Amino acid sequence: MACRLQSLNPDSNFFDRWRIFNFMGHGSHILPTDAELAVAARGGDCACLGLLLERHRARLYAAALRVLGYGPEAEDAVHDTFLIALRHIGGLKDPQAVVGWLHIVLHRCCLRQLRRRRGEILTADVPDRPDERASIEERLEKVALREWVWDALRKLPEPLQATAMLRYFGSYQTYEELAAILAVPIGTVRSRLSEAKRKLAEMLLESAGLVDADARSQSRERQRFYIEIFDGLNRHGERDRFFGHFAEDLHLVRRGSKPVLGRSFLALEVDSDTEAGVRLEPQRILSASHVTVIEGRFVNPPEDPFHCPPGVALVIFQRDGKARRLHLHLSPRPPRIEDD
Repeated sequence: MACRLQSLNPDSNFFDRWRIFNFMGHGSHILPTDAELAVAARGGDCACLGLLLERHRARLYAAALRVLGYGPEAEDAVHDTFLIALRHIGGLKDPQAVVGWLHIVLHRCCLRQLRRRRGEILTADVPDRPDERASIEERLEKVALREWVWDALRKLPEPLQATAMLRYFGSYQTYEELAAILAVPIGTVRSRLSEAKRKLAEMLLESAGLVDADARSQSRERQRFYIEIFDGLNRHGERDRFFGHFAEDLHLVRRGSKPVLGRSFLALEVDSDTEAGVRLEPQRILSASHVTVIEGRFVNPPEDPFHCPPGVALVIFQRDGKARRLHLHLSPRPPRIEDD
């Protein structure tokens, strides 16, 4: 569904844009109903989703306060609700029930906060899908709203950007795995995610539907680039193009080891694996602004099936066309790709 509101003045607020939309002959009333906004949001109109959430933000926050009391947890629950709405509004069956659905999602987010407050171990995500038949792991890429999300991610500071990309789009999503990949304490992961959620929720309400086409094109070009250099390395041994992308003073970070400077350390590891007959096949490539996340699987030779672990996650920070910092995480399991 094309976002017709995007053709209007991006500086006007949601209400002004909707009034213009109606005065242009596309509707018979000034303000849309909740169900009408839900239908548009379900089709990928992020501006309408932003208007819907803004309309009910105060009541959602009041409901969270009744459960959690005054403090940051109530606000976090509302932000979680907004992000879940972004992820799963496309699966909402009954637009007339959208407000009730939002409050159910909020209630589950509040319960999760209470469980965390009591120190209970959370073994799975809060069930947040409006369509229970679909996979709980279904990604944002399956709905048109993903374009807004990627545009918003590009505006986050790099540490928040990388953490959010791994958590919401990657295969290694537990706090322990994120801490290992980013080489930071679990508490830092939690605080970064909390800040990222807050900023994403604010941007959704302030600038929903305004997607930077140039930035999106740049991200797709970067994805194609990484596919090509890995393919060239695996199939044709084109190591010069692969390593030429990394700066000579590359900052290589691995959990449990001291960071090292210089791409020669990366070259030693890759050359050793290549000589042993190992291939690294990218399974998922996520890119926003100067941060790229690559999840891959190792294909070991039959004579040495355990040379490398099944999975790997790379977080690459770029500047001036070069990869300046690389976080390398070896995983005991390959990435999940069945939900892409």
